[in-house]
Amino acid sequence: MKHKLYRLISLIGVLIFCLASAQKVKAEVSYNIKDNEVTSKVNSDGSISLKRKIVYEFHSNANGVFYRQNLNQNQKIKHLKVTTQTNDGPVNKYPQTEVSKTDKGYLFTVRQSVSQKNERLTVTYFYRITNAITNYRDVAELNFMIIGNGWNTKLENVKASIIFPGPVKDLQAWSHGPLENVTKVDPEKGRIIVTAKDLAGSTGIRIRTIFPTSVTAKNKNVEKVNRRQAIIKQEQKLANENKQKENRNLFISIGLILVSLVTGIFAIIKGFSAKKVGFKPAKIRNLAHGYEIPTADPVIAQIIDTTKRPNSKAFTAYLLELAKQKRIKIEEDQKGLKAHYRISAIDQKVCDENDLLKFLFYHVGDGESFTTKQIKKARGKKLGRQFDAWAEGQFCSSAKNRYMPNDLLDQNKKSNRTIVAARLVSLIAAAISVFFVRRFFWMVLIGEALIFIISWFSMFKNKRQTNLYSEEGVVEAEKVRSFKKMLKDIGRFDVKDIGDLTIWEDILPYAVSFGLAKKVLQKLKLEFGQEDLAKNNFYDYSFITNFNSCFIKGIAAGSTSVRNGGFGSNSSGGFGGGSGGGAF
Repeated sequence: MKHKLYRLISLIGVLIFCLASAQKVKAEVSYNIKDNEVTSKVNSDGSISLKRKIVYEFHSNANGVFYRQNLNQNQKIKHLKVTTQTNDGPVNKYPQTEVSKTDKGYLFTVRQSVSQKNERLTVTYFYRITNAITNYRDVAELNFMIIGNGWNTKLENVKASIIFPGPVKDLQAWSHGPLENVTKVDPEKGRIIVTAKDLAGSTGIRIRTIFPTSVTAKNKNVEKVNRRQAIIKQEQKLANENKQKENRNLFISIGLILVSLVTGIFAIIKGFSAKKVGFKPAKIRNLAHGYEIPTADPVIAQIIDTTKRPNSKAFTAYLLELAKQKRIKIEEDQKGLKAHYRISAIDQKVCDENDLLKFLFYHVGDGESFTTKQIKKARGKKLGRQFDAWAEGQFCSSAKNRYMPNDLLDQNKKSNRTIVAARLVSLIAAAISVFFVRRFFWMVLIGEALIFIISWFSMFKNKRQTNLYSEEGVVEAEKVRSFKKMLKDIGRFDVKDIGDLTIWEDILPYAVSFGLAKKVLQKLKLEFGQEDLAKNNFYDYSFITNFNSCFIKGIAAGSTSVRNGGFGSNSSGGFGGGSGGGAF
């Protein structure tokens, strides 16, 4: 279960990566927008003159950029001029620019080839928007989404300015966009400035301002109604709604942070407060070489050593045990560079000994024998599932339970699942909290990092406290590991001192199960000779590697154990919504 939770976390990361990748594919060109600076000057005829400076940083080749300026039906663009500049090079005053009228406004396309990595391209648009301001009886109003919400990527640095011809008495302004933006209104200088960092491409910034009609005395876009109080009332309502939203987000974020903190601390306490259960074998480095063959068979010996389900090497050792008992016969079936082997039943009852052997003899083979070549060709989910069932059966067998009781394993798994689940809840809650209040990002990040580090140590402590062996299991585990240590160090002593080839015929399956067959057979061949090995039914290492390789390929499609085998914002109306751009 612990591995499944880790895989779930990995899957979430992969999905996020895929979504991000899909967004890049959608944009077709890899780039960032470093700066987006807009200066809008108010004219006495009710129009506004804009200077829109956009700095792109490209990470792939591009053919140019585009910008959409959405307008109302009674508005037009006049006196368009575009300049470009690559890195710190000269300004191009006449770039190739295409202007097309759309249902919602205008589309500007600037063709500028970009071929260098991290190359910066600065595009500056100059144009005038007519009928941008409405004069009422008591006040003039500009309601403009000055930074559009139709961008393909985020805007790293944003600055939007509204400049009046001079000081403006009773100047009032409101900005709508991210809660983190900074709005400065200076009536004495006649300026409104809004700045923001890391603005989402779909957010945008809208500026709404009211001022005396004398500022735009020549404006012909006039409505003979009073609007001042209605505008102020509407903005107060929006401000209250935004405040409520901010408070709600703050409440949710704090709540999630508390959940993250509580579950994280719970995981830590759970790990550090674990009581010692079971018995623990001595460390391998403290064990002497063991020359006595373990009581447990080669399959159970591997389980005791690794505390995991047996892998394909254990099944290969299992077959060698059957061959040693004269219940099956292993012989070379095909010679040459790609040798294959045939496993035949001597005792017909062996075909029905377990579901895996039954499948190999009756479905892969002809009912009497099967070959490693047939196993390789039988690759499919059925064979893989049969192997998993065999491995699980061995792992849950009464023989294993003598040494590693299931209640200790279950307690260990339950404890680990609880800790991992608590850590996962803590991580998810912390991640979601940042979406509601971004200013908590660094605090949450540092807090989660501390929780993760401390909980990792607590899991390590919990693991050390939960031992999986019974009292009898400790004795057998030390015997198995001492025996394995002897086989691993086989080159340091004479194998004839341990016994004759009859003894080593009993030892070989253990060497196969431990993954030490090659080293053992090389030493035996050196001291006893190839002829004596052949006379005593010692199978060449080529059979062991061939069977294991073919078997892994056969079970790969349906087994989960292959990895263990082998030998390796609110809006107030106005205009400009949807404006934005990108690159191509």
